[in-house]
Amino acid sequence: NHMTSHKERFSYLEKLMQLGVVTTGDDTPHLIENVGEVPVSHVEQKGKLMNVLHVQTITKNMVSVG
Repeated sequence: NHMTSHKERFSYLEKLMQLGVVTTGDDTPHLIENVGEVPVSHVEQKGKLMNVLHVQTITKNMVSVG
């Protein structure tokens, strides 16, 4: 999953009907409050990351590459 604590970066954001939790590598649980879309650009290409989790208590942005 993609996730960030930066609410201002979302172009679209919706509250989760049922709150969830992600656990980081140090076994700390973090509450997922919202999910949405974050615009991204590189050189002349633009796009957006879909289904990005808004997790206020994480300290790093996480982009999952599958």
